[in-house]
Amino acid sequence: MLSVQWVIKYPWRVLITIAVLGVALLPAVIGCFGRLSPSGFTATGTESGRADRLIEEQFNEPAADVLFLVSGPNSMKHGKAAATGRALARSATDQPGVARVWSYWDTAHPALLSRDEHNALIGVELTGTGAEAVKTAKRIVPGLVGKHGEIAVAAAGPVWSSAEAVRLSREDLRGAELVAAPVVLLILMVTLRSAALALLPMAIGLVSVSATLGVLGGLTSVMPVSVFAVNVAAALGFGLSVDYGLLVMMRCREEMAGGTAVAEAVARSVRSAGRAVLFSAATVVACMAALLIFPVPFLRSLALGGVTVVVFSALTTVLVYPALLRVSLLPASRLDRWLSDRARSLHPRREFSARPIMDPAVPGYSRAWAWLGNKATKRPVLIGASAAVLLLICAMPSGRAQFGIADERVLPASTLVRQTTARVRTEFPEAVGTRIPVVLSVADPRSAGTTAQVDRYARRLSTLTGVVRVDAVSGSYRDGSRVTPPAPAHQALAGDGVTLLHARLATDAQASASERVVERMRALPAFAPRVVGGPTARTADTKTELSRRLPLAALLAGGSALLVVLSFTGGLLVSFKAVALAVLSLGAGVGCLVPLTGQLDISMLLLMICLALGLSVDYEIFLLARIEEQYRSTGNVRSSIVHGMASTGRLISASSLVVVTTMSALAMSRITSLRILGAGLALTVLLDATLVRALLVPAAMQLAGRANWWLPGWLRTAPMRAASTVSPSTPGQAAEHRRIS
Repeated sequence: MLSVQWVIKYPWRVLITIAVLGVALLPAVIGCFGRLSPSGFTATGTESGRADRLIEEQFNEPAADVLFLVSGPNSMKHGKAAATGRALARSATDQPGVARVWSYWDTAHPALLSRDEHNALIGVELTGTGAEAVKTAKRIVPGLVGKHGEIAVAAAGPVWSSAEAVRLSREDLRGAELVAAPVVLLILMVTLRSAALALLPMAIGLVSVSATLGVLGGLTSVMPVSVFAVNVAAALGFGLSVDYGLLVMMRCREEMAGGTAVAEAVARSVRSAGRAVLFSAATVVACMAALLIFPVPFLRSLALGGVTVVVFSALTTVLVYPALLRVSLLPASRLDRWLSDRARSLHPRREFSARPIMDPAVPGYSRAWAWLGNKATKRPVLIGASAAVLLLICAMPSGRAQFGIADERVLPASTLVRQTTARVRTEFPEAVGTRIPVVLSVADPRSAGTTAQVDRYARRLSTLTGVVRVDAVSGSYRDGSRVTPPAPAHQALAGDGVTLLHARLATDAQASASERVVERMRALPAFAPRVVGGPTARTADTKTELSRRLPLAALLAGGSALLVVLSFTGGLLVSFKAVALAVLSLGAGVGCLVPLTGQLDISMLLLMICLALGLSVDYEIFLLARIEEQYRSTGNVRSSIVHGMASTGRLISASSLVVVTTMSALAMSRITSLRILGAGLALTVLLDATLVRALLVPAAMQLAGRANWWLPGWLRTAPMRAASTVSPSTPGQAAEHRRIS
């Protein structure tokens, strides 16, 4: 409290300090974009991870970070086409950051030449981390792709796909800002009825997001931070900051409408609404922190970014925003009057209202939400049951959801890299088809005894449903028979204390059928310790790890949200109800999302679930704060519910519209994962603000009656008692209570 009083007393010192810190953070904000990781979508510490490390250490197998598809009207085997292909391969070899280059012209491997001989492949392995490899790819690819006489070159591969995803996410972030900012400003102007004051919540949104980007820039030096963390943090931070600022602003205007001076009105609004802001932020932080238990770098970096931006949003609202309000309220009122006078001079025949922001005639309540509250509390069973049934119907398709891991298919189908990748998969199935490596630990991989055991194991492996061919040190196998005797290429599959087998599949690496093949391979007994790796196994292991830890994450997120709401309200039943309804609206949002998309990125879905749960409880806290305040003053359940809805209706409507706007801007992203996240959150918030907050909550609270606030004696600790402390009602609130009663 002393800090808030100091902020209000010396507002310019606070604002100047924030401006100086912003300038100091600017290099970190700008530099963070170049150090963001484009990968990290699979779980760490898994069997597939151990297999991939063994393969990298023991075998000289090239990693196709970038693939160049070389096409021409004539055969690639000889003539000018072959000469051009060799020159392109040599050009790539000479580039810094390139570890190895291989091509059809260097190896004469038939898998690198298409059947019609008009297409050939150049593979490039890059050095460094994911972010460094992306930088290298961005430097070398533009000089090699395009037309070279009769030859056309296009690029594909995971690193180049990541580079394109980085580029598109940056462009989408700028586009989202250009789309969302004017719409959010319009929503705030309509809600606050002031053009000048509408800018204030947006200002703290800018401060929160900028500070978060600075922190993310610092985190990149100690851990990989996903490139998508910037987009998510910007959308979430901007939406929450505007929500919190709007809550404090509307409470401040209520105080000023009763004749309170500006400084005292700001202090009172921070004491009352600021408490709701802190508890709300604690709920979102608790839900986001639950993502840290998943061993997926992508999720952990997004969780840290989300926690950081929520903390900054809350701190700027209760510490920086009061200073901004203190120096802006009266000048803003004068500016609004000047704008009205200016509009009247331009259009003398039109009537303009220039009511000052502290005028008691400015309505503090929503008649529409009061009407909804009256209807829901009069017929709680009918309305509550109807809303619940609608939500359950919306949630039904969620059981049919299919999950996957992000790859180049997160890019739009119109992008050249995705089209080239599809061509490469079609033209070169032997080179880039689904291949599952199996690493066996043996004493002497080249001995006759080991070779015989490998032969028997490879025969059985080749009989598994879904396996097309198996390559091993003892030859190649199909349907239980050896079709190719050992050759020099097979001998390269023997390492130091390990031997490697490759099982080739006809299905896509992320297809469910491919994952079932991995399960069969792991279930097949082997003569030595064995690990299965490759992209398909990484996908399967990631899903397994996420599924295994999901119950604990749900328990942590739901339990933390329950404890926060319980500490805030001091009511056990109303706290359980808040979390239960949040889960219901979340299920409805996911159910509505499933028919709109095909395969869901499981990591983005988990992020969406945690964010949606936090935002849903966030709105519940806004509403419960006013209902509880009125109930503690009057003891009347029904009038308290209607009063709380009337008091927060405009706030919830505006806040939900702000979040829907920012998330809809995210849903317009060309990156499929971000589009799914934005659309899912927008749908969930929309359902929560309409069916849940406007109908189901008042009906459920009316049915529970006084039991809403019941708490066992053994739970009545100091935080719970603090939850019952209520600030004095303003004159506008008292008048509204008399009208409802």
